[in-house]
Amino acid sequence: MHDRHKYPHFQNPCPDCPSHPPMLPQRRNVWPPPPSAAESEVERLARVEAEREAKRVSNAIDDALAQEREQRKRPANAKILLLGQAESGKSTILKNFQLYFAPKAFQAETEAWRPVIHLNLIRSVNFILGLLEIRHPSTYSNDQAPSSPDSALSGQLRRLSISLAPLRQVEETLSNRIAGSRPPEEYSEADRYHPSKASEISVRSGSGWTAFLRFRRSSTSPSDRNEKAEELQTRRILSACAGDIMTLWAAPEVQQGLKDREITLQEQSGFFLDEVQRICQDDYLPTSDDILRARVHTVGPEEHVIHMESGHENMKSWTVYDMGGSTSQRVAWAQFFDDVHVIIFLAPISAFNETLAENPTVNRLADSLKLWRTICSNKLLLSVEFILFLNKVDILTRKIQSGIRFAEHVTSFRNKPNEPKEVIKYLSDAFATINQTYSPRKRKMHRHVTCAIDTRATSIVINDIREVILLNALASTNIL
Repeated sequence: MHDRHKYPHFQNPCPDCPSHPPMLPQRRNVWPPPPSAAESEVERLARVEAEREAKRVSNAIDDALAQEREQRKRPANAKILLLGQAESGKSTILKNFQLYFAPKAFQAETEAWRPVIHLNLIRSVNFILGLLEIRHPSTYSNDQAPSSPDSALSGQLRRLSISLAPLRQVEETLSNRIAGSRPPEEYSEADRYHPSKASEISVRSGSGWTAFLRFRRSSTSPSDRNEKAEELQTRRILSACAGDIMTLWAAPEVQQGLKDREITLQEQSGFFLDEVQRICQDDYLPTSDDILRARVHTVGPEEHVIHMESGHENMKSWTVYDMGGSTSQRVAWAQFFDDVHVIIFLAPISAFNETLAENPTVNRLADSLKLWRTICSNKLLLSVEFILFLNKVDILTRKIQSGIRFAEHVTSFRNKPNEPKEVIKYLSDAFATINQTYSPRKRKMHRHVTCAIDTRATSIVINDIREVILLNALASTNIL
């Protein structure tokens, strides 16, 4: 009989040539390998330890792969829209988000806000000087004789107007540095003179708040050296003018002039006239409160990515879109509605006696209610949850307590008590009714009464809405 028949479990490389020795059958690898019969006790212990370590490494790899698969299921990013009319407090709320979730990154940009705060202060000063010039033209014209003893500035204010005149050039320098040189047709409503408020600085969207301000410290290019030299010069001028600025702001004639025109600079964004001595110091570094009060007007939608610094967050980052709120910019909102998780709508409830900057015939509160109705009724936002911030409650309270009657501007309030608590309840109910009436489906709305510049109170609100945002983002991925 041939060998391959005699030993069927052997394999012969050449079955027709019996002279070749047969090969042993191939054996499947087994792990762990079986112990040797001659294995000593020391060898056995070493083998068992090696097997235990191999098992531990294998389990660790399996756990890491499982965690990675789970992480891929989770959305890495929550997307939020901040909506509301211009000057509703959207940018301030966004800065609160940054301060709450990414405090280290927020503090790292502190120095970059100094030129903006200086510009805010200088524009307030120049607004007052412009107001004095309008009220007392004879002081500034050699061709006109005073029509009455009160038509000319007092000697002190005339001296202050002259000594503070260099701030006009400083304003122009800072504006060009922050926003860049632009042709006149590109300037927005915020850049132009307004008879009742200090002007604002506008920047194009896409650059971010501080990208256009941040110094390239590692660079030694001539442009960077010029920027630093300009800032140093600005700080020296402000330091020299600090005393005169405080005297100007405290002057009874200035305060009376603002009162006669019903102008309250303290309620406007970017107001720092009460902090002149501190802000004009050579070594001034902005505080968190200063940054929250600083005002930069962004033209167009602005994307901000907040990378979470706390390890317990379920998402690595939040992308927040700060949408321009003027009437001409609202047409761009719809393109961001597709994959948004939550919309935060800010309604400045203090604006009941104010009108739109771009249209003085439209009441700001009425416009805010109309805008809210439009958002609630939009079918593209059918599955989006809304968070409503009734913002600027501090200014509303001051106005009501000063004697301004809410019913004179909102007739439907009728004869209810003219008290902040009653007004806030009325407005809260009004916004809730619009949501119930105009939403295509029943939608839960989260309401919060806020003062965006109050970091402690706002942090509590942010902590409350964090779960809302996370749950909606997770639900959109079908995890919940």
